[in-house]
Amino acid sequence: MRKWRIGIAFFYHESHSFTKEKTTMEDFRREGFFTGEDILHAYTGTKTEVGGFIDVLQEDDRFMLVPLQCTAAVPSGVVTNETYQQIKEGLLEEIKKAGELDGILLALHGAMVVEGVNNAELSLLEEVRMEAGWEMPIATTLDMHANISPMMTNWTPYHFGFKTYPHIDMYEQGRNAAMSLIRHLAERKRYEAVCVKLPMLLPSINMRTEEGPMQRMMTIARQYEKEPDILAVSVFGGFPYGDVADAGASVLVIAKERERAWAVAKSISDYYWDIRYEFLVHLPSIKEAIHRALALDEDKPIVLADIADNPLSCGSGDTTLLIEAFLKENPGKALIGPIADSGTLEQCLKAGTGSHLNLSIGGKTYPEYGSPIKVSAEVIAVSNGIFYNSGPFNHGLKVDAQGAAFIRSGEIDYLIIGRPLSANDPELFRHIGIEPMDYRYLVLKAKNHFRAAFDPLISQVIYVDAPGVATNQINHLPFKRIPKGMWPISQ
Repeated sequence: MRKWRIGIAFFYHESHSFTKEKTTMEDFRREGFFTGEDILHAYTGTKTEVGGFIDVLQEDDRFMLVPLQCTAAVPSGVVTNETYQQIKEGLLEEIKKAGELDGILLALHGAMVVEGVNNAELSLLEEVRMEAGWEMPIATTLDMHANISPMMTNWTPYHFGFKTYPHIDMYEQGRNAAMSLIRHLAERKRYEAVCVKLPMLLPSINMRTEEGPMQRMMTIARQYEKEPDILAVSVFGGFPYGDVADAGASVLVIAKERERAWAVAKSISDYYWDIRYEFLVHLPSIKEAIHRALALDEDKPIVLADIADNPLSCGSGDTTLLIEAFLKENPGKALIGPIADSGTLEQCLKAGTGSHLNLSIGGKTYPEYGSPIKVSAEVIAVSNGIFYNSGPFNHGLKVDAQGAAFIRSGEIDYLIIGRPLSANDPELFRHIGIEPMDYRYLVLKAKNHFRAAFDPLISQVIYVDAPGVATNQINHLPFKRIPKGMWPISQ
């Protein structure tokens, strides 16, 4: 019997409409650009969406896995049209070269912004559908912060959003997408999907699924998924830094019948709207946050999280206003980082371990958010910046920080790296000899993802309302393309 041939692909980017830099092909190649068998080498054994695709298909001898094209870039500015077209055409060409396929599994983010394209993922999915034909089942995975269009259900009903933030169910949603495709092929029955878009653009700081309003939303989603006629329920928070017509929250339901999908999606979205005010939180200023941290007496490290400069929200990873204010308080033993500063890193790499240097750290990309910090420091260790995630977020995935330097100035240690990366996995520090638990304070470029791995290591997290491109005060952003009447922007 002929095996079903299933193509797998990955095109992933979360784009910030208000940053200075554009995202280019170099950014995608730096993070990882794979075709053919290289995809299997990169993602097999990882707790990622593609890792989930691979495992499901390799567990079932009815299927032959056909790797197509996989690429992603770290969240950053708007993707250039040239880059998007090149990657899209490459994927379409891989689909053509693959020959007869019986299905496609496609990992997307849902918040990509591209120059001159109204909705990047919708446009991509449409062209994949045109190339694949109307009969072939296609299933996607989507980030919980996707700005999705309801029209995506026109091209396939099978969309599976993450249900955790920090995102630690990427692998499970990849498996769910693959299983839905298997079910479709085995039963020859197409499910129906309905997506309800809500007129609200929510900051993500209070979207953690361990507690609060988003936890309740995901509990409702899982309860509905226990019903025999419901295949999946996805609740999307949206990405508030994408200035696009499809920005905002949404609910997507896959069911056996369209009427049932609509009824469930409407019920959940009504509740979502009713609790919208719970997503708005006040964060302490830099001064308030530091004083709060200094007043605590804890056995484990206290984290000051510089969320507005979190690279996974498209921050540059080098703003200094929080760091400067923190240092003025002479806080004692502290770890600061990672700071993305390729120039300072190059100085440390050239000088080598044991050298003493006068450095100007950070403040290069957005000097309006703090000038470079002048320090005299010893280079404790250097590395190539390559490590493998050990925590639940993207477990097992290879990460390249483009070099790293561990430096010390008095009681303050810094991690300097070659490109913006959030402090989401302890291995970012441990690979170069830094143990996060050895410090009284951690001043991290991070938001919520880091808590998946760091919560067992720390005592408290204080989120700081420092200035930066990923500010929690989204009503201050110069939106031009989001729909009129978006709550709370229009208030």
